[in-house]
Amino acid sequence: MTEAAKQIWINGENGENTWICFRRKIKLDKAPKSANVKIAVDSKYRLYINGSTVVFEGGLKRGPSKHETYYDELDITRYLKRGENTIAVLVRYFGKNGFSHLSSGMGGMMFEADIDKRTIVSDETWKAAKHPAYVKADENDPKANFRLPESNIYFDAAKDLGAWYEPDYDDGAWQNADSVTPSFGGLKPGRIPMFKDHGMRDYINSSDYSDFTADEDTALEMRLPYNAQITPYLRINAPAGKRISIKTDTYNDFEYDTKSVMSVYYTRGGEQEYEFPGWMNGETVIYNIPAGVCVRSLKYRETGYNTEFAGSFECDDDMLNTLWQKSLRTLYVTMRDNFMDCPDRERTQWWGDVNSEMQMMMYSLDENALALYKKGVDTMAGWAEDNGYMLTVVPTGADEFELPLQNLAGIWGFRYYYEYTGDKSVPERAYYISRDYVMNYEMRDGLAVHRAGSWDWPDWGDNADIAPMENAWYYMALSSCRNMARLLGIYDDIAAYTQRMDAIKDNYDRVFWKGEYYYDNTANGKPDDRANALAVLSGLAGEDKYGDILNVLQTVENSSPYMEKYVLDAMCESGFVNEAAKRMKRHYREMTEFDYSTLWEYWNKDGTLNHAWSGGPLITMSKYIAGIRPVGAGYEACEIKPCLCGLNYIKCVVPSVKGKITLEIKKEYGRVRMSVSVPEGVTAYVYPPSGCDEPPFKLSGGSRII
Repeated sequence: MTEAAKQIWINGENGENTWICFRRKIKLDKAPKSANVKIAVDSKYRLYINGSTVVFEGGLKRGPSKHETYYDELDITRYLKRGENTIAVLVRYFGKNGFSHLSSGMGGMMFEADIDKRTIVSDETWKAAKHPAYVKADENDPKANFRLPESNIYFDAAKDLGAWYEPDYDDGAWQNADSVTPSFGGLKPGRIPMFKDHGMRDYINSSDYSDFTADEDTALEMRLPYNAQITPYLRINAPAGKRISIKTDTYNDFEYDTKSVMSVYYTRGGEQEYEFPGWMNGETVIYNIPAGVCVRSLKYRETGYNTEFAGSFECDDDMLNTLWQKSLRTLYVTMRDNFMDCPDRERTQWWGDVNSEMQMMMYSLDENALALYKKGVDTMAGWAEDNGYMLTVVPTGADEFELPLQNLAGIWGFRYYYEYTGDKSVPERAYYISRDYVMNYEMRDGLAVHRAGSWDWPDWGDNADIAPMENAWYYMALSSCRNMARLLGIYDDIAAYTQRMDAIKDNYDRVFWKGEYYYDNTANGKPDDRANALAVLSGLAGEDKYGDILNVLQTVENSSPYMEKYVLDAMCESGFVNEAAKRMKRHYREMTEFDYSTLWEYWNKDGTLNHAWSGGPLITMSKYIAGIRPVGAGYEACEIKPCLCGLNYIKCVVPSVKGKITLEIKKEYGRVRMSVSVPEGVTAYVYPPSGCDEPPFKLSGGSRII
C-alpha cells in the first residue's frame, strides 16, 4: 500500500472482541473498467459494496513474522457502478493473542483502492461507529479456551444498527474515523486465496423445525452432512430479551476440560433474522431455544479454504473407502488461515501436523492447497528470523514452543514438498533456518545429543524409544538439508552434512541394533515400533534387517495416530504393503466404524474428533496400495506399482502438478485388467500387479490398458 493509506480506527476502542463499522461514499463518472482493492486489518473483516456482500470473511491471522501483517487483494470491478457507490467494512478486532495469532496491540483497518487509476484510501474522511449490538460476554458463561484468539460472540438484536451497510443508511450521527498510530508493521500480500463460501444451506433436519414454537426451553440439534466450518443462521419470531445460545458438538474438549467458541443471540420483539460472523465446526449445531420463541428457519453457511477435492481412491473394501474419505474430510476441516491440528480446541499450526497434512494434500487436493503450505513455511522462516531459532508453533502470540522431533520432521518435509512439486520456493525459503537448526545440534560419539526442547515430546503414547527416534529424524533432516543445498547450489555446506550423516551411519547400529531390533531405552524394556520404523525410513536400517523389523511392527503398537503414518510408511517402503494394510485396518477399524466423518486425535475418543495428523491412511492407500508416487521432481517421472492387498478392484486418481494420474484395476475370473492414464510430460514406470502376465513397461503420456 502507499503511504497515503492510513490505519484508521476509533481511539480508545481496543478491548477484547471489538467491532467497528466503517463507511465511505464515492462518486464515479462511469462504471469502472478496473477496480482493485487492498485491505489489511487486525483481525477480521466483512466487506460490502452497495449493500452486497463482497467478502464474507477477510483477513488472515497475523504474519508472516512478528512485525508484519497480511493484506488481501481483490477485484471489485463488478460491484461498482456509475454514480454514487457505498463501501462499508465491518472489522472485528480479537484484542488478544492465541496459539495461532499475535495481536498488533491495536485494532485498525487500512484500505486502498485503485479505480481506473483513481486512488481511494483509508483516512479521516471515512465514517466510523462502534457496533453497539456486539455486547460484552455474559460473565456466567465459560470463555473460549486460552489457545484461541477468537472469543465468544454476543449479539443483542435490540441494539442493532440495522442495514448500516446499505447505500441509503443515514450515517450522519457517526463520527469521522481516527487516524491511529500504525501498529501493523510491514504489510505483505496474503499468500492464499480468499476463503470459499458455499452459500446458505439447510441442515439435514431443517424441515423438522420450520415454524416450531418452543413450549419450554429446548435444545434443537441440527445435523450437518459432515464435520464442517460453518456460521449459524436463524430466523425467528420472539418476545424481546430472550437468550439463544449456539454451539456445536465439538464445543467441549473433555480431555483438557476446555471450551471452543459459542455464540449468543439476544432477541428483540417480533420477526428477526441473524447470521453470526464467527465460524465454528462440528457435525451437530445445537440451538438452545427458550420457551416462547417460534423458529421460522435454521440454516448454516459453510466456508473454508478454497481448494477442490481433486484426488480419490476407491476399492471393493468399504472400510478402506470410508477411511480414505474420513482422512480427506479430516484434512479439509483443519485448513483455513493456516493448517491446524484441530479446528475446535486450538486452530494451531503445529509443524508435526503440517508435515502430515502437506503429504496428504499431494494425493487429494488441487494446487490451491500448495499455497497454504508455502504460507506456513514463510511464517516459520519469518518467526525464526525474529527469534533466532525455529519454533514448532507459528504464528503465535502465546507460548513459544520448540518440539525438536516435530521440527526435524518438518525439515525433512521441505525436501519432500519439492519432490512432489518441483517448486524450489520452499527449499529457498526454508534452507537457512533449517541449516541453522540442524547445525546447532551437538554430536557426541558419532550420534546426536538429545535436545529436549520445550518439553520432551516424541509422540503421544507410552514407551517411546527416544534416542534411536531422534537420531533417525536428525539423519533425515540432515539428508534433506544436503539435498536442498545441492538443489540451490550451496555446495560449501554439503561436507558438514555428509560428515554428520556418516558419523550417525557408522554408529547407529553399533549403539542401537540388538540383533533382532533397534533399542535403547523404554519404560517397559521392549522395542518400540516408532523407533524401528524411523530406522527404515531414514535408510539407517539395511535391507537385511527388514524381516526382523517387520516382526516388531506387526507385534508392537505404541504409536499414536501421529506416528502411525510413519510406521505404515516404513512397512510399505520395506516391501510389506500387505502387512501394512492389515495393521492399518486393525488400528483404524473403530474410528472408521464410528458414526462421524473425521478421525480422532487418539485411538480413543478422549481428545478431539478431528485431528489432522490422523489421516495417514490416505497416503498409504494412494501412494502404496495404488502405488503412485513421483520418482522425478515435480512428476517429471513417476512410478505406478500397485499392491492389491487382497482387493479385486482399485481406482485411484492422483492430482499431480502435471495433471491427473489415473489407475484402475479389476480382478475377476482369475484375470486382471489394468488401465493407466498419465498426462503429457510425465513418464510413468508401470508395474502390473501380481497375477497379471504383462511385464513392467514405460508410458510417456497418454493411456494404456492391459
